[in-house]
Amino acid sequence: MAAFSNIRWMGLFVLMALSFFLTVSLQSRLAEERFRSTIPDAASLEEDVLYIPVDPAVVRLAMPADPEFLADLLWMRTAYYFGEHAMSNRQYPYLLHLLDTITELSPRWELPYLFGAVILPSEGNAADEGLFLIDKGIRRHPDNWQLWFFKGYALWQYKNDPIEAARMFHHASLLPGAPAYLAALPATLASKSGQRDLAIHFLMEAMNQLKDPIQQEMLRKKIKELMQGG
Repeated sequence: MAAFSNIRWMGLFVLMALSFFLTVSLQSRLAEERFRSTIPDAASLEEDVLYIPVDPAVVRLAMPADPEFLADLLWMRTAYYFGEHAMSNRQYPYLLHLLDTITELSPRWELPYLFGAVILPSEGNAADEGLFLIDKGIRRHPDNWQLWFFKGYALWQYKNDPIEAARMFHHASLLPGAPAYLAALPATLASKSGQRDLAIHFLMEAMNQLKDPIQQEMLRKKIKELMQGG
């Protein structure tokens, strides 16, 4: 019975592996055909297409033992992919998919979220994709102040929403490791947007969180200025 069970599991693994490689091949062919008509130098992207992974769930099924190792390999491929296109056509059609796959394989790894939070909106002109990855990172790393900060920055610079950006900056300023100077930024955005009461609220809450008496005094003066209409 044991031998039969081992043969059965081996056959199942072979079937899964075959399915995995067939899926990669099909995806590569479809992706190449899709981009051949829209990108002038489609031949230069052939190598990119060959390395694009399938759905992370399929990858996990085919390589369940060490998904973090596969995430490392994809990260190296992503770094090469980004650098190659940054020096050529500055188009990154697969960047979100690569980062999304990496963060599925290694959800505790924070660097890919932060990389996408910066690069996708600024270099890739893809603010929505950047916000998607940031929100994914926040769900898994709610205490990472940098993710909240980059969300605020994206909302401020690319979505023209300074009030919501101020809320994100404020939340970031209250998290462990956040720099002290961040405490005043949400109040500045709120006051410039005509939301004086909200700015005062941000400053008062930040003042209660700070330990440094000098920084507390600076915020106290700012609150006084806002309350006097300055």
